[in-house]
Amino acid sequence: MAETFNRASQAVTSSETLIYTAPNSSGDIAIVLSLRITNIDGSASDKITANIYESDGTTKRAAIASTLAVAAETSVELAGASKIVLGQGEQIKLQGVAASGDLEAYLSALEITA
Repeated sequence: MAETFNRASQAVTSSETLIYTAPNSSGDIAIVLSLRITNIDGSASDKITANIYESDGTTKRAAIASTLAVAAETSVELAGASKIVLGQGEQIKLQGVAASGDLEAYLSALEITA
């Protein structure tokens, strides 16, 4: 088994967007070590929704956060204290409320491939 650290980042807007897909071979998994959401707006709060989807990208498996408030100029950690284990090909998608991209996301994961 090979172990690789991987990372992803993106601006979060009002459209649900894929940030990460776990490796997609039989027996592969990913452990999400950190999923940090930062509100870079100086005055307006926003809300984050984060979901896990099956490898088909449309079947929702679980919610990580549902319209969780992120105050202006603050960050929230969605995975740090309790890691998130993704199975083969599972995906994490993010969506904010503001269309302007006031939220930024940064994800780090340990991928374990067969």
